[in-house]
Amino acid sequence: MTNYNNFSINYKQDMKECPIITRIKILKPLLENKISQIDLAKNLWIWKNTINNTVKLFNQNYNNPDSKKIILNSQNYDYDFLRNKFEYLWYKSRAPKSHSRSITPESFIWQQILKLHSDTNKWYMNMNTFLKRTYENWEYEKYWITQAKIRWFYKTQKLVHKKVKSENREYRSPFDFQNTMAFSRLYFDIKHICDLHALPTEIYNKFKFWIDKNWNKLNELLSLPKYEFNIMDQNTRIRFIAYLTELDSDLIFWFIELVLQFIRWNNFLPFTEKIILWTDWWAEFFSWSEKKRDIWNEKLKYLNVEFYSYNWAKDPRKNLIERSHLSDDSEFYIPRWYFINSKNDFLKEASDFQYYRNYERFHSWRFMDNLTPIEKAKKLWIYNIDMMKIFPTIILQDHFQVIHNIKKSQNVLTYDLFDKKA
Repeated sequence: MTNYNNFSINYKQDMKECPIITRIKILKPLLENKISQIDLAKNLWIWKNTINNTVKLFNQNYNNPDSKKIILNSQNYDYDFLRNKFEYLWYKSRAPKSHSRSITPESFIWQQILKLHSDTNKWYMNMNTFLKRTYENWEYEKYWITQAKIRWFYKTQKLVHKKVKSENREYRSPFDFQNTMAFSRLYFDIKHICDLHALPTEIYNKFKFWIDKNWNKLNELLSLPKYEFNIMDQNTRIRFIAYLTELDSDLIFWFIELVLQFIRWNNFLPFTEKIILWTDWWAEFFSWSEKKRDIWNEKLKYLNVEFYSYNWAKDPRKNLIERSHLSDDSEFYIPRWYFINSKNDFLKEASDFQYYRNYERFHSWRFMDNLTPIEKAKKLWIYNIDMMKIFPTIILQDHFQVIHNIKKSQNVLTYDLFDKKA
């Protein structure tokens, strides 16, 4: 006979191994009237509701007076007998068996993921992004798709990401470094500094706007900018950074024009070489308008410049500029926020950060050879690249406000920030 007289239990572990015997051990002292439910819960370090539910379960199925005697003398019976007698004490999971938004083999999303993986060989993270942007208004919300759920789906279906390699196993970059010159391919994007997904609360509160219920600005705390605008060169990783307190396409255009004039003025790139500016599907800057993009192209034609857009959902080239946002958080905003207590402090720290990014921070990327952007530019025979030292760190609303107030629709060229008389 198995001895069940030992009263000390580890509830969670014992419920996994033998739930019927565990509940019999809980019921036995209660049926003997030796202890109350509250005192028993304290002694066993379990919730009193757990004991109460066990008692309720026993009372609901109490149809034989011998049941009480059997529990009181449980040490005299073997496990198989107790298992058959008290089957209703067996632990049954209360987890739902199905849900209206769960992925099942019959669901549309299940079949779609299988088909997309077969056709495109996407990894689960890329699949999550693709599904979000493809079915954002209907199927995606209906089935409550998350990256964790897609990862589980890949694991259960044993879907793998097959790496496609060339015959000689050479690495192929999405960027054409061999046939392009430095500063001939520029990427630009906006970073929202007030990002709760990236910054701790203390830093977020320092940069955010304080707004009341009527959407009136109570206080622009420290008058710090809320957006960071970046232009990055593809071949050297040199970055031009400006800041904005509010989004304004005119100010962004004038800063782009300033950067392009700076590149042409210092002859970083021969004028005969066209500069291509890449952005993600002209959503943030042209409001999805190809007409506005054509207007910008016409205005900057005198600098031999043209805007192009890549597919924001599929093109891996966007990662070049998007990855820099993480570096900004980890290398600038998070470690230096404590020293920013005014606009002047911010401009000083931002200026030092721009110098650090271009002159001191090396890149381990395959084509950067552990060089800093300036060292890479010198390796590419751009010897006057040290002129980058005079490129200013500015808040656009402060420096372009005079021009901005003339007429927003007027095509006014950027004034020269490098002229001391200006």
